[in-house]
Amino acid sequence: MAFQSLLRHRDYCDITVADLIEQANVGKTTFYRHYSRKLDVFVELHQQVFSRLLEAYATPEQWLNSHPPPALVSMLEIINHDSGFRRSLPYQLGNDWNQASKLLKGDLAKQIARKLTVAFKTQRFDIEITELSGTLAALIIEVLAQVVEGPKRSSVNDKAATLQRLIQALVRAAITP
Repeated sequence: MAFQSLLRHRDYCDITVADLIEQANVGKTTFYRHYSRKLDVFVELHQQVFSRLLEAYATPEQWLNSHPPPALVSMLEIINHDSGFRRSLPYQLGNDWNQASKLLKGDLAKQIARKLTVAFKTQRFDIEITELSGTLAALIIEVLAQVVEGPKRSSVNDKAATLQRLIQALVRAAITP
């Protein structure tokens, strides 16, 4: 994807719609037929990333495992590698920050809710799936933001292991005994 390629070398705030059009080798009309703004492309890209990540959470065992799935470690490694010079996400996204945060968390929460519902189809939860999935989405987004902008005090493997333990704890706590 053209936008993903551009993000490897520049921050979101430094990319224009004209850059996207040029990188994708499409016309302005074609771009605006599919998207109304740059943020829409950013959100779509992350929807795909989240979908790939959540493929690793198809069974109860995967949700409750204490070890992070390779897809989680891989995603954090890519983000860590590609964002070594980056500014904070609120700075990068500027006026789009609040809307992007809301859209990304909302989409991720919906994807998580679907995965939990399928994986735990016969299991009852003490906490509503929508509340659990919203909390998990916020947690995942926060860890991703820390990897992008935070100092590299802990390794990607450590961050992935911590995130997985938190996911495991939240899901386990939500399940009706």
